[in-house]
Amino acid sequence: MPSTRFLPALALCAFFACSAAPRAWAEDESDDSSQEKESGAGVAINLPGRLGLTGFQDMVDARTPKGLFAIRGGAHYDLKISGQDFDGAVDATRRQEIHDFTVYAGGSVLGLVDVAARIPWSYRRGKENFQGIANRVDHDRGWADFDLAAKVSLNVWGPFTVAPYVHGRFATGEPEVRELYEFEWGVAGSISLFNDYLSVHGNVSGFNREKGLAAVRFRLGGSFVVWADKLLTLRIYGYGDGIEYEGRPQTDIDVEFGAQAILFEFLSVEVGGSIRLLDSNFLDDSAKAALRRQNVFDRHFDDEGTWQMHLAVGVVF
Repeated sequence: MPSTRFLPALALCAFFACSAAPRAWAEDESDDSSQEKESGAGVAINLPGRLGLTGFQDMVDARTPKGLFAIRGGAHYDLKISGQDFDGAVDATRRQEIHDFTVYAGGSVLGLVDVAARIPWSYRRGKENFQGIANRVDHDRGWADFDLAAKVSLNVWGPFTVAPYVHGRFATGEPEVRELYEFEWGVAGSISLFNDYLSVHGNVSGFNREKGLAAVRFRLGGSFVVWADKLLTLRIYGYGDGIEYEGRPQTDIDVEFGAQAILFEFLSVEVGGSIRLLDSNFLDDSAKAALRRQNVFDRHFDDEGTWQMHLAVGVVF
């Protein structure tokens, strides 16, 4: 039996051993958590879509980056080309190209709440060609509407996550380019497989704009992380994007595809494209006004090609 004079020393050693063990265990857990957050295919969850929320192009990823908080920001460039060929009393074609340069910032907290804001600068060029009438070309440029988006991620079961989300656009842009008030609300769902290397995503939402425009939007597709290490995380994606306007028997359906990457664990880049597969023969207010100026009231037209290119660069932390 040890001498009593050593008991204080033994008690002191036992105290430090007991207090150090939980601390060491916590540090190991913290390291594991940090590694889980900063390595592997799960890093791709940090990548933002067009709204600034996690995702790709217009698809909202239901998942939110793990950890106390995450921050992202950068810029998008979008080019949209559309063409419409009208058949009726007057033969006419309408071509439009829209260049949007958008600055965005976003972040997430506690792996639960994700928010983002955007401020776009837009350049729009529209060309109208009517038989027997000189071509008309319109140029509009300036700051477009400021918008906000947010979502709340809820892990329902294992690999399945759902996230109700909202997106609001406010009529703060210059009169030449603003799109007026717009509001979208819906739910995103994501299923993660094979340690986040393969994911299936879907969005369903309602859509409202001033002057009574209403529509239902839906998206379905997937993403695959083809490479993941500290130098490069590369993800490819593809999905179908549909919108059905109230009172229209047909639906706009586009195919969206592209690739995203995180370089050196902080620099994000994206290259994407979109092709119109089915056109609903929907005319926006600017198209109607352009046709009325030439006394064209026919509503039958053929889609002569609508496509879009998307480029983005930013940082994620």
